[in-house]
Amino acid sequence: MTAKEYLKQISRMESFIDVKRQRLNALKDLATNIGASAMDGMPKSPSKSSSPMADAVCKAIDLENEIKADEAKLQKRKVFMLDLIGTLENVDEQAVLIKRYFEHQSWENIAAELYYTTRWVYKLHGHALESLNHRFEGNAEVP
Repeated sequence: MTAKEYLKQISRMESFIDVKRQRLNALKDLATNIGASAMDGMPKSPSKSSSPMADAVCKAIDLENEIKADEAKLQKRKVFMLDLIGTLENVDEQAVLIKRYFEHQSWENIAAELYYTTRWVYKLHGHALESLNHRFEGNAEVP
């Protein structure tokens, strides 16, 4: 795995966690909405659960635990990569990588903030990834 692939993996993990948070909010909404029970006297099909609300609460708790575990793993990976980026000699290269992969800024915004052209930022990014790759591949402690 290259450093760029690892950085993209971090970004994907953030997206997955966001989706899980949306699912959690939906489950919480479902758990707090009490449905009206029909009092028509008609027989009901046997339900495997005594309460849909209880099911939603249990699923929400399980999902919360999953999110916490994913966040801990993500935090570990981010700290590892930020430490690795911190070993680069060129501060501009560090800034480009952090702004692009951790702050999710566009190339144009990065160029404007660093007072460079977009093309130069691309070059800095390429050099930074090259340097980072050498450090990344030589590191046995990749989480």
